[in-house]
Amino acid sequence: MKVRALLPLLFLILLGISATASTSIINSTQQVTQEVPPPPSNLFQRILYYVGQGYNWVLGIIQKILQSTLLKQDPGLASTYANIIAWLVPLTALYIVLTLIEVARKYLGYIIALGWIFLIAMFFLAH
Repeated sequence: MKVRALLPLLFLILLGISATASTSIINSTQQVTQEVPPPPSNLFQRILYYVGQGYNWVLGIIQKILQSTLLKQDPGLASTYANIIAWLVPLTALYIVLTLIEVARKYLGYIIALGWIFLIAMFFLAH
C-alpha cells in the first residue's frame, strides 16, 4: 500500500528535478550557440566535392585492381565492373554499420532499463 502512495510522489520529484535541469541546460545551450560561428556558406558544396573525390579515388583503385588481376584479357570491362563495385562497397559498409547499431541499440536499451531499475531501487532502499 505504501508503494502505491510513493509512486506519484517519486514521479513528481523526478519531474521537478528534470524541469530544473532542463532550464539550466537551455540557458547553457543558448550561451554556447551565441559563441559558435555559423558555418561557411559553401560548406555543403565542399562536402559534396570531397565525397565525389573519394568516390573517384575508390573507383580508380578498384579499376586498377580489376585490370591487373581478373580482367587482364579485357581491361575495358574493368571500368564497368569497377563502377558497380564502387557503389556496392559503401552500401555494404552502411548495411554492416546499421546492423551493428541495431545490436548496440538493443543492449543499450537493456543497460538503460537496468539503470532505471537500480535508481528506483536505490530510492526505496535509501528511504
